[in-house]
Amino acid sequence: MIKINLLPQEIEKKAIAQRRMLLAVSAGVLVVVVFIGIYLLRVAKITALKSELKASQAELRKYDADLAKVQKIEAEKKRLENQLSIIISLIESRLDYPVMMEVITRSDFLPSNAKINSFSGTADAAGIKFAFTLEAADNYSVADMLTNLEKSPNFTDIKVSGFSSGGAGAGVATAPRNMSVNCLYIPIRSKK
Repeated sequence: MIKINLLPQEIEKKAIAQRRMLLAVSAGVLVVVVFIGIYLLRVAKITALKSELKASQAELRKYDADLAKVQKIEAEKKRLENQLSIIISLIESRLDYPVMMEVITRSDFLPSNAKINSFSGTADAAGIKFAFTLEAADNYSVADMLTNLEKSPNFTDIKVSGFSSGGAGAGVATAPRNMSVNCLYIPIRSKK
C-alpha cells in the first residue's frame, strides 16, 4: 500500500518539533524528579541521623552521670585505701621503737661498761633514723659496741662522730670515751 502524505511539511516539522520538545521537557522533568527524590532521601537520612544523634547524646548524658558516680566512688576507694595503708603501717610499726630500744640495750649488744647518754630518732619510709651518744669506760667497749652495730642486720649507715676521751685532770687510762653515733634501724617484720 502506498502512503500519501497530504499534510504540508511545515506542520509535520512542527509536530516533530513539538514531540521533541515534549520529550525534552519530560526528560528534564524526569531528571528534576530524580534529583528531588535524591534530595528528599538525603534530607530524610539527615533528619534520621540528627534524631539518632540526639538520642545518643541523651544516653551519653545519662552515662556521664553514672561515670561521675563511679569516679566519686573510685576517689573514695583510693582515699580509704590510703587510710588503710597508713593504719596497717602504724600497726606494723607500733613496736619498732620499743624493739629497737630492747635490741640496743641488751647485755649482749651494749657492753657492760658502756651507757647511752642521749637518744633521738625519727621514723621514715626506710626505717628509724636515730642518733645517740655513747659513754664507755675503755676503747674495748667502744670497739665492741661498733662491732655489734655493724654485725646486726637491723642497723645500717653507721656513722661515728665526735669521739673524745677523758675529762680534765683524769688519767688517760681511766677517762671515759664519748662518741656520737648516727645510724638507720631497719625493723625486721615477720612475713604474713
